[in-house]
Amino acid sequence: MAGQLPRLLSALGWAVFTLLAWAPLAAWVAVAPSGSWGDGLRLAVPDARRGQVLWETLLYSAGASAAAVLIGAGAAVYCWRRTTSLSEGAGMAAMAALPFPSYLHALAWLPAFAALPSRGAGWWSAAWVQALAMTPVAFLMTRAAMERLDPRWIEAARVFGPDSRMLARVLAPAMGGAALAAFCTAFLLTAGDPAAPSLFSRNPYAMEIFADFSATHDPARALWLSTPLILVGLLALEPLRRYWPSVVQRPGTPDSLRPVCGVPWLAACAGLTALPVLALLVSVLRQTWPPGAFVRTLPLSGADATTSLMSAAAAAAVALPVSLLAGRTVWDASKPGWWWAAAPLAAPGALAGAGLIWLWNRELWWTPYGTFWMLPLAALARYLPVGVLVAAAWRGRLDPALLDAAAVMGSPWRAFLRVELPLVAPGAVVGAALIFALSLAELPATLLIAPPGGGALSLRIYNYLHYGASGSVAALSLCLMTGSCLATWLAWKTWRRLA
Repeated sequence: MAGQLPRLLSALGWAVFTLLAWAPLAAWVAVAPSGSWGDGLRLAVPDARRGQVLWETLLYSAGASAAAVLIGAGAAVYCWRRTTSLSEGAGMAAMAALPFPSYLHALAWLPAFAALPSRGAGWWSAAWVQALAMTPVAFLMTRAAMERLDPRWIEAARVFGPDSRMLARVLAPAMGGAALAAFCTAFLLTAGDPAAPSLFSRNPYAMEIFADFSATHDPARALWLSTPLILVGLLALEPLRRYWPSVVQRPGTPDSLRPVCGVPWLAACAGLTALPVLALLVSVLRQTWPPGAFVRTLPLSGADATTSLMSAAAAAAVALPVSLLAGRTVWDASKPGWWWAAAPLAAPGALAGAGLIWLWNRELWWTPYGTFWMLPLAALARYLPVGVLVAAAWRGRLDPALLDAAAVMGSPWRAFLRVELPLVAPGAVVGAALIFALSLAELPATLLIAPPGGGALSLRIYNYLHYGASGSVAALSLCLMTGSCLATWLAWKTWRRLA
């Protein structure tokens, strides 16, 4: 029996993961057939108006993602093996801005675009803000893959020409898979996020789901309307799965490899990577100095700030053991478990929120509906896959000889408890810290499930941005930025120190 306990614990972790991440989505299986299939298919296949909205959303998402990859990948190449102040600053800025949502970046750019016609032509302004928000994702994904490149390719190419030719003919093709995975990840996150376009007076397709469910409270309609975004999201996960082996491999590039030099636009990309954090800090400090906005705003928003911190902490506390148990078995992307862990990321946030409402808004002996607990449930439904995948990436980087030796020298339970658990735990801690940071800023599901009379920092900031309360927004944004930066700093230090 003791030898089966590690497997039973992993099964328990997967059961809890399924309940938290899949139940709000799998609930649609029960409601989709409740109406007419013809009506459902007509919702799944957009009519002329919704087709136009979908097309604009896909173009906006593709453009913002392409710009983010161009900037992030260029900055990653510049910072690779380089220790200048610009490279260090770009890396720190990318880590700090990783959990910052697009509506937070919009705070710095709304005044600049307000003087332009239609708030900067709407989609173009939103694409610029969203590209800056996705640049840290592209930067970190590209740099992680670069650390696994064979340095002999680089040195051999340098014999035959300058670094610019090596970059075009060797490094760029070698990084094509990582760039495609970064593009698809940014596209997936952008297509389901309605915040930036709505702030610039444009309605993306995700707002169609939110508006329809708010008007009809029909879960079947929300499912059918989400079908195009779900299909696109599932397609976007395939390049991410192919990129996965470069994440779980241990870095092997020697310190003697010289950085790429002589390409000026790479330095410009590094500067653009640091631009979002600098612009946001300047905007926030300018609007909160002198600190009268804090004095006026924080007492009124203290309850929302406390709710957000408690919700994020609860989500991280639940995610820690679940990621620890489930992540130990999903590090191989060729197995079906990887898809089971990653597929919930393809669902729009509005669909996850509507699914939670359908799941818990019923006569039960106890229900979290209308209470604080809906907020951590929404955060887990959206971000628990991130925690499991981070823990799995950490598990894949471990030396298998250590685990094999532990299995030979003792019982499976003792090997799991004394060897594997301490080795895998840091990955779960990193995943939980990222979930804490992401939960603080979660918006699409929170718009639907926030309890009456209560709310969160993300919801209040988003509403204030619409009403133009700049000083109050800046004060609340600084609180959210501080919490997110502390969580990502913990994740980064844990990964760098123990990896």
